[in-house]
Amino acid sequence: MISDRGAKISKAYNVYTFGSIRDISFMKTKLAIPSSFLINTNGKIVWRYIGARTDRPTIKILTQAIDKNI
Repeated sequence: MISDRGAKISKAYNVYTFGSIRDISFMKTKLAIPSSFLINTNGKIVWRYIGARTDRPTIKILTQAIDKNI
């Protein structure tokens, strides 16, 4: 798990969106779509979960993805 200060990773994976007018005026920037990725040691994405604004994968979904892909 990492924190994406400055949204560099979000931009690299193209999970950045405009959000609502209220969000843009508050944040003064585009918003990252909630996303989770598993990346193997070769830098390849082996699993992804692209959510909606408030959607996040459960711990069970994350641990199953890790067990299956890593």
